[in-house]
Amino acid sequence: MQHLENIQVIPATLDDYSVIQNMARFYVYDISRFCGFTPGWECPADGLFECFDFKKYFEEPTRWPYLIKVGDELAGFVLVNRVGTLITTDWNIAEFFVLAKFQGKNVARQVAIEIWNKFAGNWEVSVIPKNIPALKFWRKIISSYTNHNYTEEIKTVTYDKHQSNRFIFSFNNINLLRNREL
Repeated sequence: MQHLENIQVIPATLDDYSVIQNMARFYVYDISRFCGFTPGWECPADGLFECFDFKKYFEEPTRWPYLIKVGDELAGFVLVNRVGTLITTDWNIAEFFVLAKFQGKNVARQVAIEIWNKFAGNWEVSVIPKNIPALKFWRKIISSYTNHNYTEEIKTVTYDKHQSNRFIFSFNNINLLRNREL
C-alpha cells in the first residue's frame, strides 16, 4: 500500500459548504456501487447524484465539518456530530469520504485516527451493511486503534429510512489518549 505525505484534516468554514456539497455527489456515486439496487439509491433522471444538505454542519454548534487535503489538493471530507444510537455516545463520524485517487494510500486511516484523537469520549461509526469495503476498512482501523477493545452490532437507525439497518462500531478512546500522553 502506498503512503502519501502531507495529509491534512482542516476545519471547514461556511465558505467551504459548497465544496463539501459538491464532493458529496461523488460520495453518493461511490456508495451507489454497493447500494445502487436498493430503493432510494437509483441514478436520478438528470444523471446528477444528490446528497443530503450538509448546511447544518456549518450552522449548529454540535457538528464539525472537516476538509481532507493531500498537499494542496482536496482529497475528501469528514463530518462529525453527536448523534448516536446510544445515549452515552459523545462523538459520531456521520460522513466520511476520500476521493477515489486517494483510496488505498493510507489517507483514510490517517484521517480517521486524527479525528478520533481530536475528541475524547465514546465514539460511534455507522456503516451500511452492503458497503463491504467500508465495513472491512472500519473494522480493521477501529480494531487496530482500540487494540480490539470495541463493540460491533447491527442496529436500526432512525436517520435513514432507506438504509435503517447499520453496523454500529462503538468504542471509548479516553484511556487510549491518556496512555499516549504518558
